Amino acid sequence: MTGNGLYEQIKDIITPLVDDAELTLWGFELASGQKMVVRIYVEGPEGVTIAQCAKLSRHIGLTLEVEDVLSDAYTLEVSSPGLERPFFTAEQVSHYIGKPVLVVLRDPHEDVPGRRKFQGEVKSVTDNILVLTLPNDEGDLTIDWDDLKKAHLVHIFPDTSKGKKKK
Repeated sequence: MTGNGLYEQIKDIITPLVDDAELTLWGFELASGQKMVVRIYVEGPEGVTIAQCAKLSRHIGLTLEVEDVLSDAYTLEVSSPGLERPFFTAEQVSHYIGKPVLVVLRDPHEDVPGRRKFQGEVKSVTDNILVLTLPNDEGDLTIDWDDLKKAHLVHIFPDTSKGKKKK
């Protein structure tokens, strides 16, 4: 991640604002391109509403402007992590044992040369080590959290075609 100092500075600013809104900071990311994007994910005990996200976005935006943290133009996004929530810590993944996830590694996995992208079910999480059960009898894959570029939950939509006649 680029700009660890910037990341920590933004985290220090947004965490108390999220707490004041009685929400939980799931995580956030900085994406750079033509214009930086500050993407913040929040949760509440009963979910999070659009109104809560909009209000929090205004507070965070004003605070970032007053603190003059970002010198260039940026886009601020505040939302729920959603169905295919990104994971920011191994501990977050530990709550999704048996669920499908997609992981992208920084470098190809030593056990599967040339491959960096894997989808499988979370078998276990211990400290910062994830074990995924891969589909099609590919077996289990052990991944160190520090080797991940990104990871997110995969939502499987229910099959709604049952009971319908095929023509």
